[in-house]
Amino acid sequence: MLSERWQRNLAALTLGQALTMVAFSFVFSFFPLYVQTLGVKDPEDAARWAGAIIASTAVAMAISQPVWGNLADRWGRKPMLLRSMLGGACTLTLMGLASSPEQLVVLRFLQGLVTGTVAAGNALVAASVPGRRLGFALGLMQVAFFFGTSAGPLLGGIMADLWGFRFPFFAAGVLMLVGFVTVLTLVHEDFQPPPAGSRSVGMLAHSRTLLSMPLFPALLVVVFMIQLGNVVVSPMLSLFVADLSGGDRAGTAAGIVLAATGAASAASAFVLGRLGDRVGHSRVLSACLLGAAATYFPQAAVQQVWQLLLLRTMLGGFLGGLMPSANAMLASLAPREKRGAAFGISSGFQSMANFVGPLSGAAIASGWGMRAIFGVTGSLYLLAYLWVTLAVRRPRRSEGLK
Repeated sequence: MLSERWQRNLAALTLGQALTMVAFSFVFSFFPLYVQTLGVKDPEDAARWAGAIIASTAVAMAISQPVWGNLADRWGRKPMLLRSMLGGACTLTLMGLASSPEQLVVLRFLQGLVTGTVAAGNALVAASVPGRRLGFALGLMQVAFFFGTSAGPLLGGIMADLWGFRFPFFAAGVLMLVGFVTVLTLVHEDFQPPPAGSRSVGMLAHSRTLLSMPLFPALLVVVFMIQLGNVVVSPMLSLFVADLSGGDRAGTAAGIVLAATGAASAASAFVLGRLGDRVGHSRVLSACLLGAAATYFPQAAVQQVWQLLLLRTMLGGFLGGLMPSANAMLASLAPREKRGAAFGISSGFQSMANFVGPLSGAAIASGWGMRAIFGVTGSLYLLAYLWVTLAVRRPRRSEGLK
């Protein structure tokens, strides 16, 4: 039985995170197919519309997340998390009622403006968990993230096959409401609002305060590079698996590769988050960046699906330690009363990477071939490792950055 309030909060937040990520991921596997049912018959046009729809969310989140993070520090992290869940439930449900791709673009943009459950959840965890357990707690939240993004597309695809493309949107809305009720009833935030006079300080002033802190801007660069590496391969991975398999059960093969990567990432996020609490998060971050680079380069030379599966599983073991370590370092640097703003800014940088990454991957594949993407991504992680070694890794035991 959980004896401490922060442990009960963490359990409820992990469940809420898993539910919301499953809900958001329901539609990933069939978005271009759904677009085709809205009057876009040409597959290439449908793919372009799907790309524009997904990109609109990334742009909106890059704009809105720093604002929501700043408001979380003023009015509480729990209200911001509940707002993001309720906003997600509404926009996902409305997407199931869309009658044109233009409406989907608008709704996805609105979704990006009003949601942001990952940043809000991490901010609430970082504000309520003891400093010595930050790595463990944020690693557990990352496990929930990986679980949701792995299970969601599979469940959503099954629903779409059984009941049509619109049904998963409605199911996602209901699941988001379940997550909303979970957080509303089970999570307690002992929030102490800032003095009335300090609430008038603008968002830019808060952001400047954080950006003036030693190492904080350097960590934002790391976060951007980690997320960029995560998404730059995504547009081409299924096509690459299809090419390796010769078209024989390509969908199943791609699903197995993606699931194996996600499962390995989820397992390592939990283990490496706890390890970071003991040996220092910068050490874990450096080792995982170097390991990710080392396992990305050989992927450019694979000739069989099993070879890619092995390397992607190994890669997942390193990817799982990246974001929890970076998040723990950000939380350790930022004062507790500014952690909402810190995660909001970080989420904005991740959203920019989500916009730039797929476009960059498609351009690289078009110019130099699909295999070149793996070499470029490996180089990106190697560059991030060098950046951490030279610009971030400092002996700051008092801040948990060992």
